[in-house]
Amino acid sequence: MKSSARDTPMMRQYRAIKTDHPDAILCYRMGDFYELFLADAELAAPLLDITLTSRDKDKVDPVPMCGFPVHAADQHIKRLAELGHKVAICEQVEDPKAAAGKRLVKREVVEVVTPGLVGDPSGLEAASEVAIAAVTLGMERGEGGGASGLAILEASTGDFRTTSIAADGGKGVPGLLLDELLRVAPRELLCSGEVAELLSSLLESRMPETVITRVDRASFEPDLAPAQPEGFDPADSGAEIRAAAALISYLGINQPFALAHAPRLRGYRLGDTMLLDEATRTHLELFQNNEDRGRRGTLLESIDWSSSPLGARRVAQWMRYPLLLPEEIRDRQDGVAYLAERDRPRAKLRDALRLVRDLERILTRAVRPTTTPRDLGALRSSLLALPKVCDTLVETCSSSSAESLPSSEETDWIPGSQSLPRAITLPELPQDLAQLLSEALIDDPPTVARGSRGANETGYIRAGFRPELDVLRDGAAKGREWIAGLEAKERDRTGIANLKVKYHPVHGYSLEVSKTQLARVPEDYERKQTLANVERFTTPELSEVQGEVMGANERAAAMEREVLESVRVAVAREAARVRRAADAVANLDALASLAEVARREGWVRPIVDDGDRLEIRSGRHPVVEAMLGRVGSEGFVPNDSDLDAGDTQILLLTGPNMSGKSTYLRQVALIVLLAQMGSFVPAESARIGVVDRIFTRVGASDRLSRGESTFMVEMRETAEILAGASRRSLIILDEIGRGTSTFDGLSIAWAVVEYLHDTPGLSARTLFATHYHELTDLARTKSRVKNGHFEAKEWGEEVVFLRRLVTGGASRSYGIQVARLAGLPDKVISRARQILKNLEGGELDPQGVPRLAREAEGAAGGADQLAFALDALDAPSRRAGEEDEILGELRALDANETTPMEALQILGRLSKRLGEVDEP
Repeated sequence: MKSSARDTPMMRQYRAIKTDHPDAILCYRMGDFYELFLADAELAAPLLDITLTSRDKDKVDPVPMCGFPVHAADQHIKRLAELGHKVAICEQVEDPKAAAGKRLVKREVVEVVTPGLVGDPSGLEAASEVAIAAVTLGMERGEGGGASGLAILEASTGDFRTTSIAADGGKGVPGLLLDELLRVAPRELLCSGEVAELLSSLLESRMPETVITRVDRASFEPDLAPAQPEGFDPADSGAEIRAAAALISYLGINQPFALAHAPRLRGYRLGDTMLLDEATRTHLELFQNNEDRGRRGTLLESIDWSSSPLGARRVAQWMRYPLLLPEEIRDRQDGVAYLAERDRPRAKLRDALRLVRDLERILTRAVRPTTTPRDLGALRSSLLALPKVCDTLVETCSSSSAESLPSSEETDWIPGSQSLPRAITLPELPQDLAQLLSEALIDDPPTVARGSRGANETGYIRAGFRPELDVLRDGAAKGREWIAGLEAKERDRTGIANLKVKYHPVHGYSLEVSKTQLARVPEDYERKQTLANVERFTTPELSEVQGEVMGANERAAAMEREVLESVRVAVAREAARVRRAADAVANLDALASLAEVARREGWVRPIVDDGDRLEIRSGRHPVVEAMLGRVGSEGFVPNDSDLDAGDTQILLLTGPNMSGKSTYLRQVALIVLLAQMGSFVPAESARIGVVDRIFTRVGASDRLSRGESTFMVEMRETAEILAGASRRSLIILDEIGRGTSTFDGLSIAWAVVEYLHDTPGLSARTLFATHYHELTDLARTKSRVKNGHFEAKEWGEEVVFLRRLVTGGASRSYGIQVARLAGLPDKVISRARQILKNLEGGELDPQGVPRLAREAEGAAGGADQLAFALDALDAPSRRAGEEDEILGELRALDANETTPMEALQILGRLSKRLGEVDEP
């Protein structure tokens, strides 16, 4: 009877280990492969596109299995984690030779890779974050309106931060917490089961790639945390510390080796930086374009001229969290200006920065138990590049090539001075660590396979670093030299001309003789192995030397592993210093990147203060201008912007389709964002009163996965703006009310403008683009509403868009002309013109007051669409009706197509009609 394939010693060991990690895919080390069995194999094989086979097919109930080689493990493990799975790495923790006589080699899980705790940071996009977060809500402790806590760990770089978010008066998840989660977009989110139920429905459609992991509520107790990194106080019971405790506990369970060098915990406040909600990041295409979700055509692509991945991530971080304090903004601007005015020194500095590479993620690999000599060699190379960065930076102080750049203000730091601005700090130089790595490792260390224990995996420790290692190597080398000379010696002694010395990794060294020469084999040869055409032998002397050589090799390999581990531990001890150096390099590279784009694109330093004004002269869209330059078109048309909470609080923009309104709206928002992240801006000059939030409502899109139509999305975003805006906010509205009927949409748009204007304490600076020309009448009754429009010239049926903003309202959108250009039939175009003339009359009442501004009888406020619709039809007198008709005809008149004689005839006819009404 056949035995069961599932009841072998190896499978019993596998099942015992799997029992401790039921929610993870177990990668079970067998020699040079990781094997996956049973349900794990059936799950992983199609995901990794590898063959699913079975073990012990000749036995009852064969075991499904698949696997991949150790050298390719990182890419497969990373893939599984990206798909939302945990992966447990089970290693052989003893040398198979040391386990001789035992049935199985001892194995243990040394690490669990999760979606948020990445195993191998290589291959990640430079500017991206791969974060894991933990959330705790006040309701969990019965506090009702208590604060919520959010902790974030970017495991690939060691960035560990936490914040507290006050309750907003509602139940459930605070809106600011939800916004911050969407901004961070963690790959994994830790929370208790109760909170998980709340967040699952909120994040399912907005963050589909985020895996929500339920953890025990005890994990949130700070005094139970398995480690206390700098900045973490176990006696603090605040919501943010409780969230950090959950992350530390999770790290201790899955990657306990990381606790020994856990990064410093730093706190941050949402109120210290500009808030950018999901809609704003999407509408402004900051990080992803709206076409294919790629990087091309984004603001980040336009300003990221960094030399290293460190700088790329820092530029993205600054853009994600613009500053609010003018003094901090000015400090950063000083750093940009200092580097921008020194072209040649900046070029040398950027060259030096390229040599540092991704120091943060290299460090992450270097401190892992599975680090390789090549990982440590990469760390050494980056550390050795730091002195050149410092030297190059110091040289800039004495540079005579400084050039004064255009600036909007005088600052405390003087351009061309012989000192460094506060924003620029010299990287710390861990010279003792760099020296240790240089002395310990050869110049080009190899990549040794994960967990390798082979005797031939040697030679990466530099000669002279460990004397006893050199002795072992010398002994092995002398033995190999003796063996190398053995072949010629035995050929002479035996007369066997084709005798060869062979090496086999299992059987060791042997003397190989073809079967035709076996008669010549001496009596002292001992048969070792028989093959098809040859026999292999050994001699007592060869066996003795082989033992010495292989023993020396094994001891040398073991010693090199010990040295490598001691170096790794030394690196882990210095991890904080290396991270500080990486932080300084990241800041320096980001400043150099902003300086480079400012210099190449001719951007100017803006004034940023606490005022309420927003003044931009000849502002340009940073992305559109760059794209136009690429295709070699006529170039970008700059425009001014003037907003003031006490004067022009709301600028209503009208004008033709395709005239540039949407570009202008985004351009102003992007210039404000650039200014507050410390960058120069695309303009001739700019003064920005600090903006606490940028709100945008742009374009038409639905969210069918959330059950929201286009109009519902539009109204929801508008509601969030009106609820969250403050006096210091910048509001960008494009086509409010276009997703419903004309009267409904016009009424809503009118009421929104009135709300923004009339609400006490709001006064948010607002740009409002619309095709509802009736809204221009708001300037008649609202003192802080001003009109502007984008010019167009019409020659016959042709329209030329000048893309120039001028004061006053536009009377036409030229939508019918655009429809004609799009190819609508002439009959449709002609009929549309007739209907348009019928609709454009009757906007004012007999007293010259906008009909939309009138309130329905008994109403508290707002425009009544029925009153607006019926007013023109049910006039109080025949004269009022006649006047309305005449005004309608005058508005429909095209002055460009009317001759002076025709104009006089029309005036005479209209005057006669008006006189006939006055006759008794």
